[in-house]
Amino acid sequence: MPRILDHPVQSAQPFAANLAEPLDYFYRNTKHYPIAQFHSHSFYELYYFHGGQCSYIIGDKLWSLAPGDLILLNGMTLHCPNPSPEVPYVRSIMHFDPGYIHRLLPDDAAMLLRPFGNTRLTLDETEQEEAERLLASMNELTEGQEPFALKRLALRFAELLYAVAGWRAKPKRQQLPPASDRERHVQHVITYVEERFAEQLTLDQIAGALHLTKPYLSNLFKEVTGTTIFKYIYNRRINQAKMMLHLDPSLPVAEVAHKVGFVHPAHFSRMFKESIGCTADAYRAQMKERLVK
Repeated sequence: MPRILDHPVQSAQPFAANLAEPLDYFYRNTKHYPIAQFHSHSFYELYYFHGGQCSYIIGDKLWSLAPGDLILLNGMTLHCPNPSPEVPYVRSIMHFDPGYIHRLLPDDAAMLLRPFGNTRLTLDETEQEEAERLLASMNELTEGQEPFALKRLALRFAELLYAVAGWRAKPKRQQLPPASDRERHVQHVITYVEERFAEQLTLDQIAGALHLTKPYLSNLFKEVTGTTIFKYIYNRRINQAKMMLHLDPSLPVAEVAHKVGFVHPAHFSRMFKESIGCTADAYRAQMKERLVK
């Protein structure tokens, strides 16, 4: 499985270094990062928030996290946590290939993967205890030298997925709205951008639509998300371009650039390479290679 740059392990190497199946596990990571990093990836992610202060943008949603929150991502949606640097930021993260679940649990794979549609679950006290017990047990298996550690880890992971499916299926499971007026304003910006990111947006236009002043809007968005409005827009466009390059191999790169909102192909090429680390053509070639494998 590819390494993910914004969630490196704090000390030891991830267990997947020794794992035949594609599963990475980062237990109680506390590392802070100086800049909010929007990203997407082709694998699924299970994120458990142990503690701290963190707002998390996933697609067109902004969530202010509370200890015991569980986030289930399909990975391809643009996402970015923005924790406060003033307090410890503690989370456990798993990255896995959905194909692994189809091989591990073929009869129930579709049901177990269904919650991974960019969902946030706020677990109650009993659910938190079970989640943290399973996470700690998995971590013990990654650190030990038991002869059947890999098989036992797979069983613990399966148990966690079944628990998640059960928690999500509970009646009246609520998705909490943004907690403050500040977060509601930022949520309105994200929703506005999501509907219009391919258009030629201006700060005047966004501020006018939300009935806010430009300085207030700019400062507020940066404080809550860790990035600027226009960096967010560019990241959203690049992420859309990645999906288009992957899904439509015949579409010319210049047309992809135009469809996601870039006026000049050269600007798109520069932004894509800065964000992804390679050209759009090279990225498309990499995606084709993975499909062949």
